[in-house]
Amino acid sequence: MEKPFISECGETMDLAGLLEEHGDHLLRLCTLYLGDRSQAEDAVQDTFLRALRAWPGFRGDCAVETWLVRIAINVCKRQLRSPWRLLRAPQESLDSLHMEGPEPPDDTLVRAIQALPPKYREVIILYYYQEWKAWEIAQRLHVPVSTVTVRLSRARGLLKERLKGWYYEQE
Repeated sequence: MEKPFISECGETMDLAGLLEEHGDHLLRLCTLYLGDRSQAEDAVQDTFLRALRAWPGFRGDCAVETWLVRIAINVCKRQLRSPWRLLRAPQESLDSLHMEGPEPPDDTLVRAIQALPPKYREVIILYYYQEWKAWEIAQRLHVPVSTVTVRLSRARGLLKERLKGWYYEQE
């Protein structure tokens, strides 16, 4: 009988260690991808559950971090396609509510990134927030490096347009 916490490559899974080492990193990634902290927390939990179930089949072809990030991105994509997401109150409705307390931080950049099409959002998050090189992103997304650089360029162009007057000087 196969032990559930040993991978195909013989690596033992330390769930507490993985949570400690990668939990915050994955939470930031999922928050940026989904735009909602509570949904991101659910996504991270689902990521670790999926990783736990899939661990016996982990072959060690890539780093554990890369494997977890790929799982997290897939979980986020699945959540974005979920019909339950349509039942949420729109952000504009929530913004109109008056809150007492300190002024919330400016989230203009985060909203602009979240408004990007998924293929552009993904490379922006991985490049700027995960600090991966273009070749690492290409390897992990299974696309050519030129595709990653083109997507980064197009995403930057879209962000420049959306952030005109906020960060960039108006022309």
